[in-house]
Amino acid sequence: MKRQIPLERHLAFGPECAYRRLDLPDPEPCELHDEGRGIFLFVEEASLTALARAAFEDISFRLPESQLAGFASILADPAASEAERFVAASLIRNAVIAAEGVLPLCQDTGTAAIYGWKGAGLVTAGGDEEALAQGARDAYAACRLRASQLAPTDFLAEHNTGTNLPAMVDLRAVGGNEYRLCFAAKGGGSQNRTSLSMESPALLDETALRARLSALVRGLGASGCPPYRLCMVLGGEGPDEALHVLALAGLGLLDGLPVAPSDHGTEPGLPLRDPRWEDRLVRLAAETGVGAQFGGTRLALDARAIRLSRHAASLPLAFGVSCAAHRRARARITRDGFFLERMEADPGRFLPQNVPVFEKARRVDLDRPMPELACELAALPLGTPLLLSGTVITARDAAHARFRAAIAAGRPLPDYLMRHPVFYAGPTEAAPGSVSGSFGPTTAGRMDSYIETLMERGASLISIAKGGRSAGAAAAIGRLGGAYLAAIGGAAALAAREHVAASEVIDHADLGMEAVRRVVLRELPAILVIGREGRDFYTTLERPTEV
Repeated sequence: MKRQIPLERHLAFGPECAYRRLDLPDPEPCELHDEGRGIFLFVEEASLTALARAAFEDISFRLPESQLAGFASILADPAASEAERFVAASLIRNAVIAAEGVLPLCQDTGTAAIYGWKGAGLVTAGGDEEALAQGARDAYAACRLRASQLAPTDFLAEHNTGTNLPAMVDLRAVGGNEYRLCFAAKGGGSQNRTSLSMESPALLDETALRARLSALVRGLGASGCPPYRLCMVLGGEGPDEALHVLALAGLGLLDGLPVAPSDHGTEPGLPLRDPRWEDRLVRLAAETGVGAQFGGTRLALDARAIRLSRHAASLPLAFGVSCAAHRRARARITRDGFFLERMEADPGRFLPQNVPVFEKARRVDLDRPMPELACELAALPLGTPLLLSGTVITARDAAHARFRAAIAAGRPLPDYLMRHPVFYAGPTEAAPGSVSGSFGPTTAGRMDSYIETLMERGASLISIAKGGRSAGAAAAIGRLGGAYLAAIGGAAALAAREHVAASEVIDHADLGMEAVRRVVLRELPAILVIGREGRDFYTTLERPTEV
């Protein structure tokens, strides 16, 4: 285990009332006679496994109250656009459906991450990491959560492990008689918004830092499923510390740090949290105009800005987000038992009486001939709200790699790519009797390197995903007469329940969640992002304000 650093004495684990007690055997007092160190608390590894399983089951289907309150604040915000009010309401409705415990909040059920701080007064048999990871594995299997982890078979080849392991387990030794843990699941869309740069100390200037952060915020876009929590960490004894603190800040575990400016007293190395820079980050996010995915001012719900000590020659800057499916739960193990943070049991209480609707949405029949449909869509104004009905083909990274391999080998592309729009998606496993598991878009930009080659051959004329696309991909879509549509990210349970009428695997079944599926949609909300001339809706939105 790693050594204690000062911030770990200031971790925010909330009041006792925020937890529920699990029905697990209490830690038992024991005496280590061979060391002569007195009485310890012994924690069974089986209990650690049960705790981890309960945590991952909870966070896959339920959000914390604070996250839902953030969505509700958009509904109550007079400055919010109608589109982002609709998205916020959709995210709350998604939470209502997910809370039933069948359809996960998001189709990307994430990497299982476990952070722990083990008090010196507790002992186990020594297999904590394995026991906690086993709990994650059990939860993912029992709840039909998506297995997204790929393991290498050689330096370039890889395969899906099928268990969503390995988990990321980071345990640290601290003082005291308590075991504190935080369980988190973060999907690839938000993980991929993380950046780390080693800056010059010249960045420690109001104007320079504001400009650098402005560029980082403008680069976020909607592909990580906003509304976000924005996080920045400035400083660190090394880049690894900056990234670790960034993760903790995103989970809300550093909310109790001293606020700058502060008298450190006897702790000169203690990090600081700065509300002024947090406010600036939120205002920079409003400037982008991206809003809660479909345009507006609420790209960010809140922000965390942490300042660390550093080497005089180095200045790490870590930046990242937590997405709309902000999944984490804290836990405590004490002499009184095992306690897990309560998630919100009644998300519906955050919905207003009059739930926003997708006003003036244009109904689109996706089963029309692709060239005809592409021409119609491309001619619409950017940002046009749409309700999509008809057949789509789902294909993600692995399937696209196989399409490219077929082209390189001189083989024809599958006919389905010419006859139907391509939806970049990988749903969770369907429950028995259900049409689909949680179904939502993945990041469009990951398929940008394939789009021109496919479209030149009459394939993928219409694509559906989330977020923006590169300038090159947008130009190709415009030049080749296609269209790109964005659906709501982070509302996969809602989409599966209300907007997926049929789903079946038709190709590359060996790819698991990345297999090619034929899916029939029923009035799925989306907007036109790229159409005629290759112009991108998201590049038209920036609205400068005074920061």
